[in-house]
Amino acid sequence: MWQRNSGKSETEILQNQFTAYLTTAVKRRRHDYIQQQDRRLQIESLTEDFPFMPECSIEQDMFLGLPVLMQLEDSALLQALKELSERERYIFLARTLDGIGFEELGEEMGLGYKGVSAVYYRAVQKIRRKIEVMKNEF
Repeated sequence: MWQRNSGKSETEILQNQFTAYLTTAVKRRRHDYIQQQDRRLQIESLTEDFPFMPECSIEQDMFLGLPVLMQLEDSALLQALKELSERERYIFLARTLDGIGFEELGEEMGLGYKGVSAVYYRAVQKIRRKIEVMKNEF
């Protein structure tokens, strides 16, 4: 692979291009792997060093139960959830956390399938917009 060539013939040019491509791909994959391992170690160290606090509020209990990656956006997500109406918040959380279908939610809320799905997707759009606004503020 590291054999020297003049790079004048078509096959040598192609070989040089492929070697450059392969070298770059391996370097990038190695870099991604090292970053992934570093992130994993950071997450593990954060979870080991976190003290136990028995007098936590409900919001803090929910926060501690979330995976670390979701905790990073917690302030934006929490703010977005607070701005939703009660109906939107209930439908969104029931669908995402409990996995309840639109039909079942419709029966429970007195809405049709399309009504519940519209409320759900509207809530998702509001949450996305709020998170984007908060990301742009920082």
